[in-house]
Amino acid sequence: MAMRFARQPVGDRRAEIRGRVFINKNRCKGCELCIEFCPKDVLARSEDLNPKGYHYPVIAKDECVNCRLCVTVCPEYAIFSIPASAVATTDTSGSAPSGTASDGAGSSADGVGSSSSHPAPASATSGGHA
Repeated sequence: MAMRFARQPVGDRRAEIRGRVFINKNRCKGCELCIEFCPKDVLARSEDLNPKGYHYPVIAKDECVNCRLCVTVCPEYAIFSIPASAVATTDTSGSAPSGTASDGAGSSADGVGSSSSHPAPASATSGGHA
């Protein structure tokens, strides 16, 4: 007589895709910490070089579980992930969501988005002292 279990073992389930990774290759300095710490091996080292001369990470497979370990370990803030529910299911371009800079395009020289979304300090707009 075969044994029956009341519950199924946890290890038999595949993790569902819960996130999407975006990389700003211009900010990356090639430390590869994101590649090393990714539990699903979503990232791999590119063969190409960024403008600074470093090999940046690329997405090797679409199995991100949005654990955000890559975001946590990146010393250059060159990588981020968002929940899969925030990404349109029809977007297959691999580009970052609007308002972000995945490759430095549309951003300032250091790869950070423009400061036009931040209000100017009061002293700069009033033209004098308070």
